[in-house]
Amino acid sequence: MNYVPLFLLIAGATLVGLWWSNYFVDHGIKHWLARKVGHWFGGIGFLLMPFLFPHNWIIAVVLVGTFAIMLTAARIFKPHTFRGVGGDSRPGAFAEVYFPWVAIPVLILGWGVWHRPLESVACLLFMAWGDACTGWARALMYEKPTKGIIGSILMFVVCFIIAWAFMSPLWLGTAAAAGATLVEWACGDASQIRWLRWTDDNWTIPATAALVYFGGLAALGKL
Repeated sequence: MNYVPLFLLIAGATLVGLWWSNYFVDHGIKHWLARKVGHWFGGIGFLLMPFLFPHNWIIAVVLVGTFAIMLTAARIFKPHTFRGVGGDSRPGAFAEVYFPWVAIPVLILGWGVWHRPLESVACLLFMAWGDACTGWARALMYEKPTKGIIGSILMFVVCFIIAWAFMSPLWLGTAAAAGATLVEWACGDASQIRWLRWTDDNWTIPATAALVYFGGLAALGKL
């Protein structure tokens, strides 16, 4: 099978998000809003993989690993390249780097070892789509990057819909969605909990969701 067109489709979705994030930042949109566009398109790239490579998790991991290396190299050597999602627009944080790197163990374990590709991707979508929606909601409500109940409620709703679509049993997916929402509220630059501000939600959200969901399945004897 010729995988090249499929590779290009996933790469295209991801790069379009990075381009739009750059575009919005360059045209005066606040960085903490513009970078959420990159999150959203990154989520599309993740979601495509189980459908395009349903029986080949290694390809998915190689793609994500390549992307992680690219972002890391750009951040170190040419930080202006992806300024829309981080880079020199956010010199104190490496959020855009953490997200693809944490996706690698989530996909290896969830997809490669436990053969649950959609559930693995759902843990990543909690970050890609759930966190993006909560950021936009807070921008409309508070006009600054802060934590707030409205944003957290919206994130939980988005994550619950993702869990409903891809996770079974639903109650366990709901628990993972709740865990992801709690971690998003507790961590990050705008956290009200001082000692958690150093903890970036770009890796803690997927890691927490995967721990809750797959840990729950293991406890139920379903892995």
